[in-house]
Amino acid sequence: MSIKDLGKQSMIYGIGHVMARLITFLLLPLYTHTFTQDEYGALSLAYAFMGFALIIYRYGMDTALMKYSVQKSGQERNKYITVIIGSQLITGILFTSILYATREYTAEYVLGVDRPDWMVYLSVILFFDSMWNLPLLILRSEEKAGPYIGFSLLNVFLTMFLNIIFVVYWGQGIEGVFKANIIASSFVFFVSLPIILKRIELHFFEEEIFVKVFKFALPFLPAGIFTMIMELSDRYLLEFYLGAADVGLYSAGKKMGMLGLTVVMGFNMGWTPYFLKRGKEMGAKTEFSKITTLFLGIMGYVTLLVSIWISHIMRMSIGGKTLIGSEFWGCEPVVSTILVGYFFFGTYVIQLPGVYIKEITTWVPLFRISGALSLIVCSVILIPQVGFMGAAHAVVLAFIVMSLAIYFKTHRVYPISYNWRGVFYPIFFLLLIQFDIDGLTPKLFISILYPILWYGIAITKDEKDGLKRLIKW
Repeated sequence: MSIKDLGKQSMIYGIGHVMARLITFLLLPLYTHTFTQDEYGALSLAYAFMGFALIIYRYGMDTALMKYSVQKSGQERNKYITVIIGSQLITGILFTSILYATREYTAEYVLGVDRPDWMVYLSVILFFDSMWNLPLLILRSEEKAGPYIGFSLLNVFLTMFLNIIFVVYWGQGIEGVFKANIIASSFVFFVSLPIILKRIELHFFEEEIFVKVFKFALPFLPAGIFTMIMELSDRYLLEFYLGAADVGLYSAGKKMGMLGLTVVMGFNMGWTPYFLKRGKEMGAKTEFSKITTLFLGIMGYVTLLVSIWISHIMRMSIGGKTLIGSEFWGCEPVVSTILVGYFFFGTYVIQLPGVYIKEITTWVPLFRISGALSLIVCSVILIPQVGFMGAAHAVVLAFIVMSLAIYFKTHRVYPISYNWRGVFYPIFFLLLIQFDIDGLTPKLFISILYPILWYGIAITKDEKDGLKRLIKW
């Protein structure tokens, strides 16, 4: 697989991931025009809990499925798939049963409101969400982009359609959101079920394989937990210090800023199988360096564009209504800051080859806990001082700490000679736009200047050649 192939795979699967995540952005206008800040804050906490719980449901088995689906073949591959799918089914039923049984005691702590019936909805959503993702991982490992994108689009359009029906037309509020998610997730799971059934056989469930897979997957559980602590703790701390209304306002900004996360994760969908296949071959480190420069340059440009044009984007008029409800316009500075945070998450993701190739996955939880602790400490310090922007700044600092942590470890065991000029170029521009840039002309000037200078002075001749090959698809 070449850099050009990586570009194609990242583009294809990135589009699929963007489509899957698009629901977040499509529903934001609907929610900000329908719910109050308090209501949206409660819904945000529910979604935050689901993100955390999915880590528990998967306990690293999704990563294991991707790894062994790529590296194994034939009947041996089916053995691994059978073990992983079987494990996920059994534990998924177990975790859902526990959530249902404890709903009376956990609702207020988890959601901030005493609604046990919401916990029932969430337990069902979590089961189907944890399961329907598995056939998509299999498709991704087999480089079947068409079906992968097809299922992603099905989930997007079905969820959007059902939200409009339940929330807008039937006026069922937050319960309508949950019902729409249950129907969409369960439908996609049953439609994609044949992908699983064709690749598993019950007599392939071998204890030896389970032990091997479990040992590989387990370090990703605490890593995932600390990742979700990073995603959740800011909102829970905001709720503690400032209240649900500020959570709603901050969450609206963070949802828009998650465009940066979508770009990073879309890239990572092509990046992971690429470096797993390419990592131990000749010239791999040189290619990884080129890819780092190109990815960070493009990621930096996306971050810059959205950051400086966000005020115009939020106020776009569609059908007589602005894209984002005016009650939520105050979240604008959150968007720009969160985007910068996810840029630095990209600097973390781009360094993952050393972790996998040198098989030091036990360090992943340590990288993540460094970020989680940084986020909590910075949030506790900054939120009382500067309000919800303190949480946004804490996100940026946490990802910087996490990126530095993985660099200092992997540089010793798997050193890569980066083009530091290309690495720091986008960082310089992201620092520049932290100063208020008003007026159409300055914004246009910076938007045009970035790619010109990047191509002219930031990237090397080899990187330019790689970019040209990438463009000549």
